[in-house]
Amino acid sequence: MDTARSGEDDGLSVTALGTGASALDNGRASVGYVVHVDEEPRLLVDAGGGTAGRLSDARIDLTALDAVLLGHLHIDHTADLPAIVKAAYQQGRGDRPLEVYGPAGNAAQPGTEAWISTLFDAESGAYGYLSDFVERYADGELSHPTTEIDAVAGRDDAVTRVYDRDGVTVDAIPVVHGRVPTLAYRVAANGASITFSGDYAAETDNVARLADGSDVLVQHRLLEAGADGPKTELHPLPEEVGRIARDAGVGTLAVSHVGRDDREALESALETVREAFDGRIVVLDDLVDIAPDGTVLETQEIRETGSGSGASRRRSEAFVFAGERSDS
Repeated sequence: MDTARSGEDDGLSVTALGTGASALDNGRASVGYVVHVDEEPRLLVDAGGGTAGRLSDARIDLTALDAVLLGHLHIDHTADLPAIVKAAYQQGRGDRPLEVYGPAGNAAQPGTEAWISTLFDAESGAYGYLSDFVERYADGELSHPTTEIDAVAGRDDAVTRVYDRDGVTVDAIPVVHGRVPTLAYRVAANGASITFSGDYAAETDNVARLADGSDVLVQHRLLEAGADGPKTELHPLPEEVGRIARDAGVGTLAVSHVGRDDREALESALETVREAFDGRIVVLDDLVDIAPDGTVLETQEIRETGSGSGASRRRSEAFVFAGERSDS
């Protein structure tokens, strides 16, 4: 694919671990991403089924992660978190906490704190043995301080700064995803920013507000043009995605959480997106890195962190939409 520059000196990149949805028949893991800052893995965004294995493929150092950001608590966004937590301590995390950020609950869904407790509480958690395991066999202490964020979307929601540390900031805003409390996140560092839409229906302008001016918008799901029925209460239509990307003024729209791999159907939906948005559009694959300038490269197993940064990587086969502007 044609690119203007490598983007590697921006000091911010994202490894797409998984780019699929719930079905396991298209060669994609469910969604999950690692945000690297200055080539160090800092944040894990979602942890759907298959992402633990992809972390191994990418040789990412789990002891270096500072925090986990969960958009919502559906299985295809969280199923591998227990395996990742155990591996982080088994690989030498020691007494360093792994912070977890996620939505507060409502009547339909427990909040992140209760959900984490259900998994890991030493007395009553499904994986309660893990505290003893970490202490006895990994010479550490299981610690996962949890921060809940209001995730009830309204008409005039504020963008909230939820994380600010060592040059990295994370902002969040609630989005609509059926009855389930859900968040979108924006990560910024070194003058660049990448927004993760999470799963959302375009019932508010919150994704556009959060993503305003972002270098990259990682867009979850793309329904077929003219789709109707229950899924439209969970995900946006292509024309809505195009409008949101245009209104936010993002540089690159990176499509992920792909529910199908019918190239013709996907390109047809992207044609509709292009009617409103004339920026760069890419469709992500598992185990690619995307930089703020929209460059997409294969993740490579290099350096102690396995961060995937390096000029020797081959360009990814993740396709760039054929209608992109020639100056992209």
